[in-house]
Amino acid sequence: MTQKDNDRGDKAVSETVGFILLFGVVVIGMSFIYVSGYPILQSNMDSSIFEGAEQSFIVIQSDMKMVSFDQTPVKNMKLKLHSAGMWINNTPSMEISYNGTSTHYPMGKIEYIKDKRSLAYENGAVMVQYDTGSKIMLSDPRIYSTVIGGDDITTIGIVQVNGNSGSSGNAVITLKMEHNDTVLTRTDVPVDVTLVMNSDYAYVWRDHLEDIGFTTDSANTNATYLKTYKNDTFLIIGHNIVDTSMT
Repeated sequence: MTQKDNDRGDKAVSETVGFILLFGVVVIGMSFIYVSGYPILQSNMDSSIFEGAEQSFIVIQSDMKMVSFDQTPVKNMKLKLHSAGMWINNTPSMEISYNGTSTHYPMGKIEYIKDKRSLAYENGAVMVQYDTGSKIMLSDPRIYSTVIGGDDITTIGIVQVNGNSGSSGNAVITLKMEHNDTVLTRTDVPVDVTLVMNSDYAYVWRDHLEDIGFTTDSANTNATYLKTYKNDTFLIIGHNIVDTSMT
């Protein structure tokens, strides 16, 4: 009788030890998967969130276009930040000179920053900076050149983001865009144009302006300052002011 009780006790102990060992193996396995797989999962989630933000900025660009041309006087857009920050500021600017006159235009920008990546709506264009530090123009502004009847015509559409606010975290924010004013200027004869930009995306602007026929003054250009020229062109400037706020 005693021998049978001992056998039963040994079996119970063996089953308990086996369960503990199995449980330990499962926990260690799950921990390994979590440690090795979670960063990849989080990276994929962050990439998906940022791609969604890129699409939102394309929508902002479209809405700004309608508001700036007063096709729609007011536009509201809701965005989820997802552990990111979004701000409106008046820092970027443009200066256009021709016929001995020079006009300063504040451009402003709407910027979204998540970790080491950022997006910016600036003067009608959408820019992106990746975590590698590289910057590209995701969607072009309304600045272009055409030739009609042998005449070179340069059109510069300026969208001034007029505001100063921001938010960060996981909040749902509302971006309000409201038309303020539009001033159209054009020359009756071809002129020599000098265009200067102060922007964190100066090199991106350089690439776009060179594509439409501007020449860069390389001696006076750096990461935040750009000076370019275009000669013998009819000039059209559309200065659109959009009052922008974030709540």
